[in-house]
Amino acid sequence: MRLAHATLALFFLALIFLGAQQAEAGDLAALPPSERLEYAIVRNGDQIGVQTLEFARVAPDELVVRIHASVALSFLGIPLYRYGHDAEEHWRAGSLVSFTSRTDSNGTPRQVNLQRIGDRLVGTYNSDNRNLPGDFIPASLWNPATIHQTVLLDPVKGVGRRVQIVDRGEERIVTRAGTIAAHHYSITGELAREVWYAANGQIVEVQVVADDGSKLTFVQR
Repeated sequence: MRLAHATLALFFLALIFLGAQQAEAGDLAALPPSERLEYAIVRNGDQIGVQTLEFARVAPDELVVRIHASVALSFLGIPLYRYGHDAEEHWRAGSLVSFTSRTDSNGTPRQVNLQRIGDRLVGTYNSDNRNLPGDFIPASLWNPATIHQTVLLDPVKGVGRRVQIVDRGEERIVTRAGTIAAHHYSITGELAREVWYAANGQIVEVQVVADDGSKLTFVQR
């Protein structure tokens, strides 16, 4: 199994996705007060990593979301690539008030630190300054307003990525609990994912295709 580092970086950039309870767009009060979800990351039938998220309701109008992703690729016992990502989103009254992330992409460190100042998200990506619109939503997919966006915040590099959201309608998806009806959305543009949401609003499957044609599938445990 040989993959160029550039290809790996492209599809691991797309690792950050989450599930959430169904809510109207922007209605974060309807999200669970506390919950932990875990997903297996599968490539070519083999699990290569895990993704977890935690919702913490710290006040009636404040929500903290913590994200962790870890991936390791090897061939005949020889490590080929490692990826780790930790992020924290702090929401108050439906607005993102801070965002931080730490990413280790096979030894390359990336750090994002953003704070709301007025109607802007201001901070840094590594040693570069960032000054972004305050209504950006991180591309972590759990927020119910995600499917209405034209720009999403790249959680690894702290920049806006232009996207188009296409509603593919209802489809049948095979899960560990059996075949269920799920709503399919395609996210295209500068970020690309295929996402299926269950009737309760949780993400049941996400697919990302790498440049070499291999597919990553995220499966809820």
